[in-house]
Amino acid sequence: MADRAEFLQKVRHRTRRGRYKPTHAPDVAWTPKDGFPESPPIEDPPARFIEELGALGGHGLRVGSLKEARDHVVSLIRERDAKLLVRWDVPELEALGVDGPLEEAGVEVAIWRDLEDFRGVAGRADVGLSTAAWAIAETGTLVLEGGPGMGRSVTLLPPTYVAVMPVEKMLRTVPEAVEKYAEGGAAGLPANVCFHTGPSRSGDIEMSLFIGMHGPGDVHVVLVG
Repeated sequence: MADRAEFLQKVRHRTRRGRYKPTHAPDVAWTPKDGFPESPPIEDPPARFIEELGALGGHGLRVGSLKEARDHVVSLIRERDAKLLVRWDVPELEALGVDGPLEEAGVEVAIWRDLEDFRGVAGRADVGLSTAAWAIAETGTLVLEGGPGMGRSVTLLPPTYVAVMPVEKMLRTVPEAVEKYAEGGAAGLPANVCFHTGPSRSGDIEMSLFIGMHGPGDVHVVLVG
């Protein structure tokens, strides 16, 4: 098996727009003869991210401060009539400060570090709350890393998922995100990296599109800054 550095190099090669053709199959009528055109530059990455996320059925919002983010998250969770929220155990969410207001509103808050039955609690939760390592403007994608206090179940099992992250973590393209991990080499890779693009959807059952089949169907991203 190729090592991580070699694997990332291959991913970088295959995500270069217009420079990679996966097979030797003959061109078809819709194949561009002169390669794929370069996409126009993304002038306002946060606005583009919110636009792309909205096109996927998700919800994006940019706010100016942590207080605005906290107020929005608390309001959103109360609107969902949630009874249980599970969140990552990370400093960014401690600083967000939603635990007290939610508990006052009758919402139980479960923190990842306190859980014995991780999947059971996340499976019963109405809302999952996390941060994100990066966001990608051109596709409306969140890049999520796994690690201590950052269980994947929080982002996958609850029907509503909310991510709060600083706008400084916004990237323009998928290759930029790949480069972030390639720069550090294999030794700098986290245990797990996932690219989440909008609400979960599946069309493999009788070709009918179903939202929320393999993950949350209600996705919200709050950009702070």
